[in-house]
Amino acid sequence: MGFFGLSDAGNMGFASVKNTQNFTDAQLFEKLSAVKVSFGTAQMGDIKGTPAVMYKNATPEFDIFARVHKGNVIMGKIGADGVSSAATALNMGLNMFLERSDDNSSAADRYVDELLSVIKKLEAGEEVTETSAAKTKETVGDGIALYMKQKMLSIKPKFDIFDKDEKTVYHVEGDITRLNFSIQREGTEVLKLKKKLVAIMPEYTIFQGNTEIAKIKKKLKLTKPELNGTVNGKELKIAGNIMGFDFDIQVGGDTIGHVDTDRSFWGDCYRIRVFDESQQDIVAALAIICDNVSDQETSG
Repeated sequence: MGFFGLSDAGNMGFASVKNTQNFTDAQLFEKLSAVKVSFGTAQMGDIKGTPAVMYKNATPEFDIFARVHKGNVIMGKIGADGVSSAATALNMGLNMFLERSDDNSSAADRYVDELLSVIKKLEAGEEVTETSAAKTKETVGDGIALYMKQKMLSIKPKFDIFDKDEKTVYHVEGDITRLNFSIQREGTEVLKLKKKLVAIMPEYTIFQGNTEIAKIKKKLKLTKPELNGTVNGKELKIAGNIMGFDFDIQVGGDTIGHVDTDRSFWGDCYRIRVFDESQQDIVAALAIICDNVSDQETSG
């Protein structure tokens, strides 16, 4: 089980946190049964005879599990019932080698991160009844959908973001340096995006008029890139896989948007789902930033 010794490691499909509350598997099940999550209902099960809290068929290919292991609570994704464990492991290995994730794997990674956030709170002695992702899924469903063709920020300094009817919602226009962008809606600038190169890691700042409303910085990691920062004074978290372009945008603990790849619409393009209409401009700007970070990683 050494592979699970990843201390507090999200975005990888596996995680581990210190079992400071000394939960047993039965107590962990009791706690998790009282928490509504976006990927199913907790049930007591086992993994090859070892007791574990299971979320069956969280995706067509993966179950999600959590269990006590020595002094930690470990959690992760595992091949779902009816899916070959060998095939699942091979698929995961190929995804890691190719630095990409398919839809099932990316969704399962996000679910592990969601479960991780719950268990961290339980270990801190907090009461948890529902996750932000579960609340969002129940109240707004799929949200407002926008579409952006891939890698537009890096290819040319002008592009559009469309709705499902191919009507332009945002026009984005950059200067020759590709460091300053104006995000316009119906001919009016709603946000300005500035990219600043600081040593190795770039910083991004979002302005509304002359007021700075968000600052985002790429975090140096040996595996997947991460972004952190603030939006209107609240913590920003990109939860998921930036390189696989399948992630949630969370501000102040609330999921305000989700970005993934839609291959059935104009070939390959990014789908930007907005769960909080009042934050739509911000979600669009953050999707543009993530596209730029992903492109930089790919181009090396």
